[in-house]
Amino acid sequence: MFSWNKYPLLRILFPFVAGILIVFYTGIVFPIWILLPITCLGMFSVLILYKFRKYQNRWVSGLLIFVSILSFSLAYTQFFIAKGKPSPVSMGNDKHLFIASVIESPVIKTKTVKLIVEIEEYKHDGKFYPEHSKAIIHIQKNEQSQKISYGDRLLFYSYLNEPVGPKNPREFNYKRYLSIKSIHIQSYIEANSWQKISGKNGNPIIDFATNIRSKLLKIFQDCDMDIQEYGVIAAILLGSSDELDPDLERSYSSAGVSHILSVSGMHVGIIFMIVSFLLRFLDRNKSQRIIRSIILLITVWFYACVTGLAPPVMRASAMFSFVAIGGMLNRRTNSYNSLMVSLIVLLLLNPLLILEVGFQFSYLAVFGIVWLQRPLGSLYKARTKIGNYVWDIITVSFAAQLLTAPLAILYFHQFPNYFLLTNIAVITLTPIVMGFGIAVLVFSFWAFAYKYLSLVLVYLIKSMNWIIVTIEALPYSVTSNIDLSALQVGFIYLLILLFIAAFLYKKKVYLFQALLCLIIVMGIDLGKQIKVNQQKEIIFHSVKSGYAVDCIEGRASTLIWDHNMEENHQTYNYGIKNNHIYHRIKEVKNITGRHFIRVHNKSILIIDQPLYAIALERKLKVNYILLHNNVNIPMDVLQKMFDFDMIITGGSYSHYRLMNIRKTCAQKIIPYHELKNQGSMVVR
Repeated sequence: MFSWNKYPLLRILFPFVAGILIVFYTGIVFPIWILLPITCLGMFSVLILYKFRKYQNRWVSGLLIFVSILSFSLAYTQFFIAKGKPSPVSMGNDKHLFIASVIESPVIKTKTVKLIVEIEEYKHDGKFYPEHSKAIIHIQKNEQSQKISYGDRLLFYSYLNEPVGPKNPREFNYKRYLSIKSIHIQSYIEANSWQKISGKNGNPIIDFATNIRSKLLKIFQDCDMDIQEYGVIAAILLGSSDELDPDLERSYSSAGVSHILSVSGMHVGIIFMIVSFLLRFLDRNKSQRIIRSIILLITVWFYACVTGLAPPVMRASAMFSFVAIGGMLNRRTNSYNSLMVSLIVLLLLNPLLILEVGFQFSYLAVFGIVWLQRPLGSLYKARTKIGNYVWDIITVSFAAQLLTAPLAILYFHQFPNYFLLTNIAVITLTPIVMGFGIAVLVFSFWAFAYKYLSLVLVYLIKSMNWIIVTIEALPYSVTSNIDLSALQVGFIYLLILLFIAAFLYKKKVYLFQALLCLIIVMGIDLGKQIKVNQQKEIIFHSVKSGYAVDCIEGRASTLIWDHNMEENHQTYNYGIKNNHIYHRIKEVKNITGRHFIRVHNKSILIIDQPLYAIALERKLKVNYILLHNNVNIPMDVLQKMFDFDMIITGGSYSHYRLMNIRKTCAQKIIPYHELKNQGSMVVR
């Protein structure tokens, strides 16, 4: 049975995580001068009560600890978020001169070089002022910008702008995504508006690791392999995903093994086991165990640095560090407590890590494996080693998938149906691929060995890619467009935990509680189904160029857009698809080039060419006029020809014309909506 005494760190973890979520999602500013005294007073009271403790009053200490940790978390998270925000003076409509350091490896794109920088200073009124905020900048691509590297200090003259939030219903929130990474500003810099003022300004350890990774990637680039094979080995072994083929990456995601392509706990574990196996002779006495543990610690953290210190890698490295230290002291470590210690340490370094999707998946998967793998494994005993190996992979995959699936469906709206089959193949091949990848790097100086080892590596990766693509092509490989609310996901996790408790502890009460959760989930879904069948909406989407008008009735959608939009599938996937999933649309009808629409007793006129006033006996009645293609039409002409309720301007309009239309509509008291600046408009 569960006992708080076995897992004392849970008393710290729950209120600490709760404080982070409250600050980030509510945006409420709590006075620091109140929170810190509450924290100090609460902890002092706990110490006093501990001295005069009584068993029947133990709940008082628990409550005080909860309140103290919660108030500390609220204060610390607010401080952390405020620390990363830029000065208001450095932003706005005026250009400034900035000094910044490159803090991550540059990413070379088609037209720009993408950099993550830390702004150090900005110039205002002839003086330089200190600044400590992260920014994402895009420098116009040329020969000079492609030579920028980690640690370089840059001087540039540009605007700093706040990232734009979502403009369409349920569109991906890029602004929130960047804020989780403590990035609140972005900028575009022309080729002649910047210069490098110094280099080698970064952390020497990370700089060394980055240079090592570049040299190791160059070794793989020199192998005779296609871009697909190179992208896979670079991602699996060195954490570089910039060269991944988008179609292949989608195949891995659909097959349920996208975690293979980002360095995580499994990859760190493989490195740990390989080095531990090679050092198995250092286990005869305490001195040898200390040397062995130190080598393991250095290897694990050096690998973490080389792969970019991603949160899952840091989590795994922290966990294996506790294992190595336990080996040094010749003590066994509690997996749950090691997991919680690593989580608390990482959240103290960066509380916003808990909001990253990969971080959440990583901890849920490891917790599922630690908790469920052994009970599941005991259900069946194979008679052969191969059978045991396959059964172990099945139980590990099922345990990890069980606790990550609800969250994956919430975020990505799909579920890989053949995940067990895929994991059996991929988890078997991945250590072999990594082993041969390491061998290629180690023997790169020996031409003969390098040639044949790289040849074997290429065919191993080709085989793994073929398996993934083949499984993805199987019928019903993916259940897609699944709509679950956050409330449903919460009850599903409670349902899973209660079913597992019923399985482990053999108590019927847990089973009845789980069935109650299932009824609640189904009830929420039934309510959504009734709402979906009755829904009627018109959505004027905000797109950069062209227009998109979505007419929803029940489970059907008629999507009207111009000819340019028909070819832009990215616009649909990025800005419209999630809203269709939310509305549970089963049928989408695309219509292009139509200028007059009548739907739900509403009429829409789309104008993309100049009009001239024509004398009419009676004005044409329309509800909405959508102006598109930056067309310039006097408002008097529209009022003379049409009887309309509202003017809507599309995303292609220039700032100057929008100002004129906005001013005219205000003077004439005409209802007006700008899709470019105000976002989409929904008519229910």
